[in-house]
Amino acid sequence: MAAEFYVPEFYAAEFHAAEFQAADFYAPIGYSPWWPLAGAALLLLCLGWCAWVWIATRAGADAAVPEFTAPRNCDSVRQRYWALIAEIEHRHDGGRLDGRAAHLELSLAVRTFVHEMTGTRAQRMTLAQLRERQLPLVADAVERWYPAEFSAGTGSPTVAASAQQAREVVGQWR
Repeated sequence: MAAEFYVPEFYAAEFHAAEFQAADFYAPIGYSPWWPLAGAALLLLCLGWCAWVWIATRAGADAAVPEFTAPRNCDSVRQRYWALIAEIEHRHDGGRLDGRAAHLELSLAVRTFVHEMTGTRAQRMTLAQLRERQLPLVADAVERWYPAEFSAGTGSPTVAASAQQAREVVGQWR
């Protein structure tokens, strides 16, 4: 028995039910087995790329300074910072720097000296970070200068004593 189809009247002239009998229908053609494999490979490629981006952009665990070159002549660096410390002390004695500004400049000079000798960016490190980086000479000096740098109260060291301690840090550095 032939299947009956409803055909709107405007198609009736072109539609012949005999052409669409059940024997004439074929099952849809299946997908190639390569398509799911290609999809899985593309998914793995995307996941691998995401993993690579995540690993490549993580902060490193080491504290190494990239491309740091130690100074060739440490004595000339020492001489330069001794002169800078003497100049800071001289400006304070001449009245051009108050005690707080002199202590701030001494701290910056010693920290910059450490940076120049080791490559460690000590200029903006806190006291805890200086200790964490195993810089005891600098940490002790900075700890002693903190009261003079951050308060106008009594009990802070004199600029002459602080300059002497800065000279010792520069001189004892190895």
